[in-house]
Amino acid sequence: MEFRNFLLSALSADDEAALVPHLKEVSLSRGQMLYEPGDQVDLIYFPSSACISVATIMQDGRTFETGTIGRESAGGLVDAIAGATVANRVFVQLAGGAMSISTAAFRARLAASPSLMRLALQHLRAIIRQAETTAACNIAHPADQRLARWLLMTEDRVGGASFPLTQEYMSVMTGVQRTTVSMMAAALKKDGIIDYSRGNIVVLDQGALKAKACECYGEAERQFLQLRAEKT
Repeated sequence: MEFRNFLLSALSADDEAALVPHLKEVSLSRGQMLYEPGDQVDLIYFPSSACISVATIMQDGRTFETGTIGRESAGGLVDAIAGATVANRVFVQLAGGAMSISTAAFRARLAASPSLMRLALQHLRAIIRQAETTAACNIAHPADQRLARWLLMTEDRVGGASFPLTQEYMSVMTGVQRTTVSMMAAALKKDGIIDYSRGNIVVLDQGALKAKACECYGEAERQFLQLRAEKT
């Protein structure tokens, strides 16, 4: 069976045979809530074209994106494997397709398969590394560089240069006000790097966008490509 999701496409033949009967194709809608803080993870989601956001909620209600998961990995993977409750809000950033599997079925195979355990740990490491990089990035780099980084990461994860993205969500991505996001997006559009209209982004010049992004995108891209290589 062919998968667009990197984790699923990297399964060994035995792991694929064991897991495929439990996989279900689903359609995820933008804004759909997958997990709230305190939830148990009953389903793990493997995006194929959807993009999942992990957001940390502060006591004053402010929300900051601390991770994004697309076709390279799986939403809910960390907490499902740990058997822990969810610490952050996890929702669908960009609508699209995904495969889902019950946590019970995945953990049962995980306990029986060293190869699946190794693969899962590789993905857990990448997810944790992204969160670490994001934490440092939010402290060290200005908002315009962070926006460029997130746009590039989103492009990687959806596998295309065009995707819907509202100013409200870009505000969550960067942790700045919508008015600031509007000015930053307008500057990128004026420079011919992106086109932005009615909540839709088109990356016109990826090289120029990379030049605008902070160094953290290099680490994010390296992790992404490393996971992509696992499927070959």
